[in-house]
Amino acid sequence: MADAQPHKPALPSTRRILKGAAPPPPPGQKGPPSTVARHVESAHTKTRKHEPPSPYQGAVEVVTTRGEGNSTKVRARVRGDVAVHGMGLRQKIMIAMASVTIVTAILIFIVVYVKATGQLSDEIDSKGIAQARLMASIDPEIWMAAMYQDPVVRDERMTDLIHRFDPEWNADVRGRFFQVHADLRDVHENLLRGSIGEARRRAAEEFFKTLVERRKTELVEDDDKERLEKNYYRLRESENFQRDVRALFDPFGQIEPLRAGGVNLLDSGEIVQLSVLDVTRGVNPDASVQATPKVKNLSLASDKRFVRGLEVSDGYVKEENIPVRSFKLDSPEMETSVGKVKLQYWVLLSLRHIEDAKGTLRTIIFLPIFLVVVVGLAIAWWISERISEPVRLLMDDINAVSGGDLDHETIAHSTDEVGQLAMTFNRMTQALKAAHNQELEQKAVEHELNIASEIQANLVPKKMLKIPGFEISAYYRPSKEVGGDYYDFIEIDEDYYGFIVADVSGKGVPGALVMSMARAFIRMEADRARNISPSDTLKRANKMLAVDIKKGMFVTAMYCIVNKRTAELAVSSAGHNPLVLWRAATNEVQLINPKGIALGFDKGPVFDRTVAEERVQLQPGDRAVLCTDGVVEAMNKERDEFGDKRFHALVQQLATRDSNQFLNLVIKALDEHKGDAPQHDDITLVTFRYVGGV
Repeated sequence: MADAQPHKPALPSTRRILKGAAPPPPPGQKGPPSTVARHVESAHTKTRKHEPPSPYQGAVEVVTTRGEGNSTKVRARVRGDVAVHGMGLRQKIMIAMASVTIVTAILIFIVVYVKATGQLSDEIDSKGIAQARLMASIDPEIWMAAMYQDPVVRDERMTDLIHRFDPEWNADVRGRFFQVHADLRDVHENLLRGSIGEARRRAAEEFFKTLVERRKTELVEDDDKERLEKNYYRLRESENFQRDVRALFDPFGQIEPLRAGGVNLLDSGEIVQLSVLDVTRGVNPDASVQATPKVKNLSLASDKRFVRGLEVSDGYVKEENIPVRSFKLDSPEMETSVGKVKLQYWVLLSLRHIEDAKGTLRTIIFLPIFLVVVVGLAIAWWISERISEPVRLLMDDINAVSGGDLDHETIAHSTDEVGQLAMTFNRMTQALKAAHNQELEQKAVEHELNIASEIQANLVPKKMLKIPGFEISAYYRPSKEVGGDYYDFIEIDEDYYGFIVADVSGKGVPGALVMSMARAFIRMEADRARNISPSDTLKRANKMLAVDIKKGMFVTAMYCIVNKRTAELAVSSAGHNPLVLWRAATNEVQLINPKGIALGFDKGPVFDRTVAEERVQLQPGDRAVLCTDGVVEAMNKERDEFGDKRFHALVQQLATRDSNQFLNLVIKALDEHKGDAPQHDDITLVTFRYVGGV
């Protein structure tokens, strides 16, 4: 170890080069920054708010050195190109809300439409069933009389009604009225088949009015005509007369008394056909009574349903293209004057008004729902805009910052979670900028420390001093990049050689600077006058150092000069650890510790009066050890120091080894004591052993 260059810690690299980039210029060569530096600078300076992201892929950190290495620049990270694929947040929100709105509108339309059409259908069913049951509530004798009315009886009833108008009517026509008045027979038949309800009653009135007018043409006397008209108007208001008229002309009029609290379909326009059929002898009866002409080309669906005991089916009247619904109610066999009969009550209702209502309902429901969908889409767009716009702006801010613009300021455009995220990101950007600036400063400091470390390494002797009759070795290990310890060998002349070990109160660059000054002053005084007095050399160096040293800083030093011919050792101390001298003859350790205060405390008088000088005569085999306090104060994790006693005992134990082995074993013992604990202070050791034979 004595022949090797003194130990130096590994220094951090000041430059990292991207793959594929041009190498930096050689040391000392002036010129523009490297290609990589310009490459990243371009990406950094061109990144602005709302501009496209940088095209350079990956996160890159580049440290460039401009010129001769006087300034170091750490470029910002350059993010990769982040391309958005697929739908954006706004489109997703729009599609989601629009889908919900449209699906909800469709469901509402379906539910309302089905419910409304169902209610219309139920209403038609209620009307048809009520009408069929009303017909079934009439005495079957009336329906049988209407179906099987004898023409002679019918003519007699007609003649009886006419004689109520005019008792003088020709008796010859009794019993054969419609044979005599054949034209009125057709009117009567059409009246029975051609209308229902109120229309039939009005037709019956017109029929009797026609009879009155015809009778008036046969009368000669005005009194007879007047009497005829009076009888007509009187009978028209008579309930008995009206009942007999309904029995003759309108058997369905028997339903009227029952319609007061029920459903009146006769005047609604919904009835297509009302029929009562005698199905005693089969399902295709010849006898029936109908309120309307029999429907032709009726097509009913094959699927039938039963509602409250009635057979219900839908169909069409083909010729008129009318949608209809039929209701059939079969009565049980009943005993009548003509024997047992079974009647079938049939109601055929038009569904045209339901279809019209459905069309109107579709329009009524569709328009509001369409407006709701339009308004929902507008609201969806507005909400998506409110949600996505702050996110988009935040993404722009993130792209700007990730592109290297750490001066970019993120503004919160909302007070919700996105706004909180924007404020948090802005704080993060500021923290990142501060960290980046700190990183720049740290890199600059590291670069300066590297330079200082290189300078300090150059100040430490590159080769061990070789003196005939002496075996010399030295070890130096700073606790940081730049240490405050210092050792040196000074060749004063061909007979006198100086050994110095010093420790600056402080570490880092300030300590290194003070150490450099102390070294320069001590060397200058030793070389200038070939001064062989260590105390006088320290005095002269202190006068210069005390003027320039920072207040509060000082330097402790142990300086000794050996005469190679006489093996006499002159020792002076400036407040430093004592020189440890092992005597080979007695195997004892002797501490040489002349009085003195540290360099830099005083500008001269006090230091000059205090510093002393001792002379020691070396004997063959004696070993001298100079060290700094970092040796004896080395601490482990429990903060236990190595200590003076252990160090002195170690010197006594290893003193006979050659100087290289001695230092190696001492350092090994120190490291074993320290263990995994960090190095507390700089460690400096200088040792020489007088072997004699000059």
